[in-house]
Amino acid sequence: MVYSFPEEDREYLTEKLAIIGELAAGMAHEIRNPLTSIRGFLQLLRSKYDPGAPEQEYFEIMLDELDRINNIIKEFLSLSKPSQPQLQIVSFDQLVTEALLLAEQEAIMNEVKLEQHLAHDLPLLCLDPAQIKQVILNLTSNALHAAGPGGKVTVCCYLDKKAKEVVTTISDTGPGILPDQLKLIFEPFYTTKENGTGLGLTLSNRIIKGHGGKIKVKSKVGEGSCFSIHLPAS
Repeated sequence: MVYSFPEEDREYLTEKLAIIGELAAGMAHEIRNPLTSIRGFLQLLRSKYDPGAPEQEYFEIMLDELDRINNIIKEFLSLSKPSQPQLQIVSFDQLVTEALLLAEQEAIMNEVKLEQHLAHDLPLLCLDPAQIKQVILNLTSNALHAAGPGGKVTVCCYLDKKAKEVVTTISDTGPGILPDQLKLIFEPFYTTKENGTGLGLTLSNRIIKGHGGKIKVKSKVGEGSCFSIHLPAS
């Protein structure tokens, strides 16, 4: 089954994100202040223990969890105040290669084979490298999670001369996405991950749309999924 975000769904999602954004902006400041205090006191307490003390592991876990909360707040703020792309002329194949180097460690940890196939005729693109790298990492991380141990994730980039687009496909050998779930994956807070926020695909879709592109999804239950990023080549 192939799913491409319809325009009416985009308008509905934009309105929904605006409401969520207002709530997020109001909550972020109130939440961040106590988090900063808690983190400071934890670091102070941690310094009173020797580096090899067993308590250090507990402090590490608590600090990691605080960082995770802070990252969720950052994602909320991205919904409320989406940053304008800082456009640069970049080598797209180099950008993808750098993103996949960051994803390689996650692939090793998840025992997933990560392959990349980049065409040699990719043009230079005008885009925000940090934002597009974030999208590639988000989709690749999702694919690695879906593929699971022993699975495979394949990333391909090519130039569609007819459509005048640079297309990046990220496919996995996971279980696929059920048809009724497929229409919900870009919804804020919708996630099938145990520790997911449900904001990664929402933000990715917004970033690509901000670059004049689109994200398409193709999935078949039992055979895996393929997300494709379409960016204008002009």
